[in-house]
Amino acid sequence: MTLRKVVDYGVLALAVAQLLLILVSWLVTAAWPDLPMRSLLSSEGIRWLFGSFVQNLLTPVLVWLILGSMAYGSVVASGLTELRRPMTFRQRSALRFVAVEALIFLVITLLLTLIPQAPLLSSTGQLFPSAFSDGLVPFVCFAVIVMALTFGLSTGRFNSLTEVVATLVKGFGRCGYLWLIYILGAELYASIRYFWGL
Repeated sequence: MTLRKVVDYGVLALAVAQLLLILVSWLVTAAWPDLPMRSLLSSEGIRWLFGSFVQNLLTPVLVWLILGSMAYGSVVASGLTELRRPMTFRQRSALRFVAVEALIFLVITLLLTLIPQAPLLSSTGQLFPSAFSDGLVPFVCFAVIVMALTFGLSTGRFNSLTEVVATLVKGFGRCGYLWLIYILGAELYASIRYFWGL
């Protein structure tokens, strides 16, 4: 079974699970009204389904998906995934620039987390949880985007601002299945919590 089919069946399973949960919530609350559970088909449940949909999707995972899609699109469009030996002189030079940037990002990270009273540590001096752990995924995505754009510009893959911007949004189409799975999964999770009164 291909990955595409697995994703398709996963999407179908999440959609069916959401519909079943709606039906089960109605049946359970109708059969046992004294249980501390809430029906998704009651007036309150329908208001919740419509009124809290956006709130249900607002999680850090949404931001990670946005930034991860941008980073993935940048890497693919830059040509970093297509490197083959022997490399051209421009590719070797671009890889050197990328290596220097990676080293700079690493040094910045170390300076902001390892020195005494580093600004990204928590008030107790811990890395987890802290501003560092909260911003780790966005920082890594930003670093990957910068390095991919540097490689693409250095090798001549990108020749204009229009191409750079197109590169940043290219990953949204390629990662669209993850977006769909996230939307269905986040709504199902929130619906389960609503049903159980959590």
